[in-house]
Amino acid sequence: MNKPQPPRTVPAPSSDGLQSGAAVRNAVRPARRPVPVSEGNEWLARAWARHPLVAMARHRPRLTFFQGLHSMIRAGLALPIAFSELSRGAAKDAFRRAVAQVGEAVAGGSGLAEAMRRHPRWFESQTVELLGAAEASGTMESALARIVEQLEEAQRMRWRVVMLCAYPGYLLAAFVFGGALLQTAASLMASGRTDDILGVFLSHFGHNVLQVSSAALALFLLPLVLAVPAIAPLWAELRMRVPLLGRVHRELQASRFSLVLGAALGAGLEAGASLRMALEATGSVLLRGRANLAEHRLRSGATLTDVVEWLGVFDGESLQRLATGERTGDLEPILGQLSREHSDTAMRWLRTLMFVVIALLSAFLFATNIGKLVQLQSGYQRQLNELQQLERT
Repeated sequence: MNKPQPPRTVPAPSSDGLQSGAAVRNAVRPARRPVPVSEGNEWLARAWARHPLVAMARHRPRLTFFQGLHSMIRAGLALPIAFSELSRGAAKDAFRRAVAQVGEAVAGGSGLAEAMRRHPRWFESQTVELLGAAEASGTMESALARIVEQLEEAQRMRWRVVMLCAYPGYLLAAFVFGGALLQTAASLMASGRTDDILGVFLSHFGHNVLQVSSAALALFLLPLVLAVPAIAPLWAELRMRVPLLGRVHRELQASRFSLVLGAALGAGLEAGASLRMALEATGSVLLRGRANLAEHRLRSGATLTDVVEWLGVFDGESLQRLATGERTGDLEPILGQLSREHSDTAMRWLRTLMFVVIALLSAFLFATNIGKLVQLQSGYQRQLNELQQLERT
């Protein structure tokens, strides 16, 4: 194991010319206490905050917060002062109210990670556990830089997905409008009436819009349904078996696990506590549920590599490198490198998954419109045959 290092703290401003400890606490901007919510509403609020579209819309305030916190920590400002400045506008914004409440807790003597854990809908578990390890090791600046980097990469990936959806969007418009035209032509040919073309077209157009809207609403509600406490564990297990999607989740879990584990061990924390923090950071319900047993195995004499292999977090190559780091005492740099490699691999698999999903959607929409053309052509040919038979008779 790495040699324990004495914890370092973020430097506070010196007493000459700056506020005293009491003044720093008074500098924290007060926040309105939120109305208590029931446990049932809490999971819904947390699921809503984690919804992909909601997270994309709320990305800018979160990124601005972590960028500002990183800059202020790098400049040597104390956390209460940093949170006081970053919570401006708390009266009109729920996220800034949460930031203000975290600042109040820190000014009152709470740790940063401990204060953020009280607001799980705004601060993800992997972020909180990474900051907890960084607090112990005195590496807050580098941890915040990594969080900013991850947030920027996540947003770039979201915009890539949006751009990739442009072509299926064109096909979807063709499905709604062009499909209505084809269905109108087929209906008029079948009925032989041409006195209400507009009404027939609007009927088919409205039907297609309703179909697309229903599918869009179902997709929008799907993440909320999968976050229901009774469904979440089942989905966490099922998604690991889905091709491509399971690989993305495994790589992300491995990246978060190795990042927090390396930071915690590098801070000199006990191996069992470090392992628990790393498992919390994965965000996996299944891995969190095995934390007690994993910690018991580790304290019963098993090596860290044995426990990680039992958990199934790493593949064979990563396990070999973990074993090497454990034997040589170089766990922290090896785990940091593994975290970046697994993160990059997860992004590559996610891009592949997006291409496959969009290609399947495009193929479905294209085949649907082609099917309507074939149906129209068949109806037209059938009517020609009927006319030819009438002429012969």
